[in-house]
Amino acid sequence: ILHRIDVALVIDFEPISPSDVSTSSMGALQSYKLAAKAISRLQSIPSGNIGLLCDMIVQEVRELLGYDRVMAYKFHHDEHGEVISEIRRSDLEPYLGLHYPATDIPQASRFLFLRNRVRMICDCCAPPVTVIQDKRLPRDLSFCGSTLRAPHGCHA
Repeated sequence: ILHRIDVALVIDFEPISPSDVSTSSMGALQSYKLAAKAISRLQSIPSGNIGLLCDMIVQEVRELLGYDRVMAYKFHHDEHGEVISEIRRSDLEPYLGLHYPATDIPQASRFLFLRNRVRMICDCCAPPVTVIQDKRLPRDLSFCGSTLRAPHGCHA
């Protein structure tokens, strides 16, 4: 995954196993077919129905990626947040309809959510990895564009 910061390009790499079906050409074709079906279903939603769109998106993301929980979160004008759509394993506590005060999400995290509208936490218990940075860069890297950055400890 590639994104630009003011002083460089940042590339996120994730290790893969050659035996992983999803990384093979067969897996790529299967993923393409699933994505094409999802796009077709999303395009069939009547315009203006944001609730139905969010419901369909969380369902499609879960089907494509197999996550335990997928949510759509809305920031209201007074800065509080609300889970407006959710699909989850049946044994997980539901968050749908819950409202969270503006103070629940720090301003820096809110900025990241508004900049990167998708946040994936594949394994909330995975240990963070070492970041390798070119020593010639004038300052530390910013990970605000990174979708693979480690989650905050509250997600564990």
